[in-house]
Amino acid sequence: MKKLINTIKEIGMILISLEKLIKKENKYLISSEINIKKIELITKEKEFFLKKLAFLTKIKVLLEKKYNVFFPYSGHDELNYRWNKILSICSFLKKKNQDNKRILNQKFYLNERFLSILKKNHADKKNSIYNIDGNLES
Repeated sequence: MKKLINTIKEIGMILISLEKLIKKENKYLISSEINIKKIELITKEKEFFLKKLAFLTKIKVLLEKKYNVFFPYSGHDELNYRWNKILSICSFLKKKNQDNKRILNQKFYLNERFLSILKKNHADKKNSIYNIDGNLES
């Protein structure tokens, strides 16, 4: 049973790490200038933690079967408590992930709109928007 408790503790720690990453990602996304390198780094870190989470989830399922104990872990207060905290973190992660998706979609839409306007305004100039000196043409 100790292995199951430790596995669930580890799952909780990974989710806390993901929570920190998603908050950091949100901060970068809402800033006026997106640092794409930082976003890429966060994405790689999230991928690492998600792979680890998938692995631990498989172990958790095997241990639950071995000990014949499943959520809501009746009679196992520590497991129940820890799993409820995990569910709370997952709920937060889902909401924040949806917020980040919305922000990305808004930025994508605005960029597409901006490019569309530029193309219309510069159609007769072979779509160039900068002059030879690198200055924005009017």
